[in-house]
Amino acid sequence: MPKKPFTAEEIAAQRERIMDSASRVMADVGFHHLSMRKLASQLGMTASNIYNYFPDKESLFIHTRRRGFDLAFADINEQMSSATNPTRALHKFARSLIAFAQRYAGYYQLMFQPPLLSLDESEAVDQDVQLQVERLVDEWQQHLLSLLKDAVPVLAERPEAVQKQVALFFVASVHGLIDTYRHRALPLLLAGVDLIPDDVVQEHLSWLLTALERQAEQLA
Repeated sequence: MPKKPFTAEEIAAQRERIMDSASRVMADVGFHHLSMRKLASQLGMTASNIYNYFPDKESLFIHTRRRGFDLAFADINEQMSSATNPTRALHKFARSLIAFAQRYAGYYQLMFQPPLLSLDESEAVDQDVQLQVERLVDEWQQHLLSLLKDAVPVLAERPEAVQKQVALFFVASVHGLIDTYRHRALPLLLAGVDLIPDDVVQEHLSWLLTALERQAEQLA
């Protein structure tokens, strides 16, 4: 008896399952060391089966990166819905990013530390999906800028270049906290701590917001 074809929902679920696994593998060994055969083995399927869903590694990479932003925005939107003022909204945004990075470390790394592709690899990427990713990256940055200007009103009076500088300082500081915990590069300071504690996040964000306000006031 012939096997029933997959439904659209089953195909979507299988694609997501492949991307979930690929995000972890690419974060651990890098895009250029990703073996479709080994990935297939982890998933209990054949490499040729993966190619039915993604024609090549470049396609798998760009779709996986886009899924990361989709997941992150879903998390952020859920958290932001309960924010009662601009400062709380900014805190929720940052806490959501930290929680996302701890839950989806592979996706986070592909989103914010994507591999450098060769010219040939870049040309092989689906350009429509690449444009979608670029729009998501831009939307994420615009959302951060908007949150910062609401939480630090003086920032809205500063030139655009200053606004971007302050936003970069903010996101780089949060990213540094995430990266330090992920890569365990400072074992003495991180001994006995597996995840970033809530009290550390709260203190870090409170200090950061105070620093942003001071910086925005000083920069002309």
